[in-house]
Parts: sequence; structure tokens; C-alpha cells
Amino acid sequence: MTLAPSLTPLGLGTGRLASLGSGISQSASSLLIQTALDNGIRVIDTADTYGSGDSERTIGGALRGRRREEFFLITKAGFPHVALPAAFSPLNQIGKKLLQVASPKRNFSKKYLIRCVEASLKRLRLEYVDAFLLHATIAGEPSSETWEALNEIRTRGLSRLTGISTKDAEVLRQGIASGQVSIVETPISSEAKNAVEICHICASNDVTLIANEVLKPRLNLQHRSAQWNTMRARHGASECSTIHLLIAYALAQPAVKSVAIGSTSPTHLVENLRALQYVQQHEGLFKEMKEAFQ
Repeated sequence: MTLAPSLTPLGLGTGRLASLGSGISQSASSLLIQTALDNGIRVIDTADTYGSGDSERTIGGALRGRRREEFFLITKAGFPHVALPAAFSPLNQIGKKLLQVASPKRNFSKKYLIRCVEASLKRLRLEYVDAFLLHATIAGEPSSETWEALNEIRTRGLSRLTGISTKDAEVLRQGIASGQVSIVETPISSEAKNAVEICHICASNDVTLIANEVLKPRLNLQHRSAQWNTMRARHGASECSTIHLLIAYALAQPAVKSVAIGSTSPTHLVENLRALQYVQQHEGLFKEMKEAFQ
């Protein structure tokens, strides 16, 4: 493997990159990814089920010609999906929706996970990913062979790191005890259930934490705008956008190393870098947010 890329505080989430009916063109996707990398946003978060593989294909095409150390690529697996060749991608996405209705359970068997990561690497045109995660797993789903799969994936060099994407603190404990979880992706906001506990567990066990769903409190803050605006004014943050403060809030939490934002606009993605200046500047505001908006 080449020089390992490091995490950056801001990452690009790609769940909307190739969604059925709401995806963006190949050229727009490539511009988004190139803009991210050119502005020092190295973390790219995806999953095999995003666009039924089309997100990974798009990313793989956009990364051609970029040095491997320029990006930190995260992918996930476990959800049922259809993975026909790229020419049949519209059928993939329709088939995925039907399959998930008929058989909604996730699959974390060893055979399935190894097959998934191998297929992801082909779509991404990479020899390895930087992190491979169990997608949205909860306690009781992973078995001993699941943890064996993650160990084999690392041993074979298919991924540098292995971990989980979860909102469940108990499965996090199980994963850490297995020795196969060194990176976690979870929702981080003042409203995210279990966020405080998951942050504490990760910080105590030196586990890297990637925050997602950080903008979910926006609607609640709009409904409570008088309280929110008064709070911002009291802490000298009236001129800071809500989006930037929510990103900074997540980055200020223990163990959080990066925030993945699902954007399809290069302009908005770059604007979000302004949030980094608020991480230490508004610690008092973030403490009050946690107490007021849980």
C-alpha cells in the first residue's frame, strides 16, 4: 500500500450522488469530488447500496489520475441490493428497493461481506479502501464470523481499517471487544440518541469517530428560532450560519475526527470549510446547545 492518507475535519458524503431520481450527472459528480480534493477535503464516504453501486462507480471514475494519498475512502456493506453490471444500473436501483421490501434484513455473513468489499473495489477501481464498515448494524446482527470477516478483509489488504456504522452503543462495545473495530461512523448532534455515550466509548478506547447526520437539528432549531437566535447572540455567534455551527458542534465532540456532509454542490461544500474556525471558538455555545436541544 502507498502512504496512508490522513483524515480531514470535513468529508464528503455521497448518499445522494447516484440516488434514483435525485442523482447528479457524471460530470457534476466528478466536479464535486475534484473540488473536494482540491480544497483539502480528503474523506469520501460511500456504500455499496448507494445508487446500487453507481455511487462507487462514479467515485472510481472521478478519482482516476489522483494520487492515492490524496483521499481517505470509506465504504460500507450489509444492506441487500442488486448489483448487475453498470449498463443495467436503473434496474439495480429498482431491484434494490423491491429486494429491501421483500427481505429488509441486513446480511453480515463472512461470505457476503467479503464478496461485497471485492465488488466495491472493482467499482471504485482501487486495490484497497481506507475503511470498510458494517452498514447501520445493531446489537445481535454481527456474529463471530462477521468479526472474522473484518479480520480477513484487513489481513488480505482489502481495507486498511475496519469498523461499523451504527447508532447502537452495545454493538460498538461488542465490536471493540472483538478487536476488529477501530473506526466508527455515527450521527452526532444535540438530538442524536446515544451520541454522548458513543463519543465516550470511542474516546476511551482510542477509536476514530466519523460524524454523520449532523444537520438533522436544523428543523428543530427553526421551530425554536427565538431561543436559538438568543443563544447565538449571547455567545457572539449571530453571524455564524446554523449549518456551520452544527458542523462545528459535531467536530467539538470527543473522538470525532471528521464530519461527512452529503452535498451535491461544490460551492456549498467549500463554504462548509468555514465551520472549522468555530470548533474552539464557541465551546460555551455547544455546551448550552447540548443541554437545551436534547
